[in-house]
Amino acid sequence: MRRLLIIVSILLIVGCSTIDVSQKEQPTEILEPNPTNVSSAYNRYITIATYFAQQADVPYIARFRVKEGLPSDFEQSFASLSDLSASAVFAYFEKHPEFVAGMQAYLNAIIRRGYISHDTGKRLLRNALQGSIKSLKTTPLPSTN
Repeated sequence: MRRLLIIVSILLIVGCSTIDVSQKEQPTEILEPNPTNVSSAYNRYITIATYFAQQADVPYIARFRVKEGLPSDFEQSFASLSDLSASAVFAYFEKHPEFVAGMQAYLNAIIRRGYISHDTGKRLLRNALQGSIKSLKTTPLPSTN
């Protein structure tokens, strides 16, 4: 009799567990979630944008586009101090929006070496960020073909 009671109890527990599992609904995904983790370059980009109170202007695509370092043509574009103007930096980062974190590192290096003042570096970094944001906001969408 005791064995029968144990078997019945086990069947009830197993049955209840099965009923509970079958009643759970699976979540419905309308859009695919994007599992990509953000890079350290993006974290630096957001830190720069936050410093200049422009983090709200940064488009979502920046999470996937920003990179470390500077483009290979950077040294040719900015060969001398006279090339490093606010308008030139803005225009350059409109064309190369993903490299603002690299520009920050570069500006820090030339500030430490005494080539430019801290205020000039901040102004140039702000212009790089603004050129980058402008460009990222106008990124063309992929075709549906």
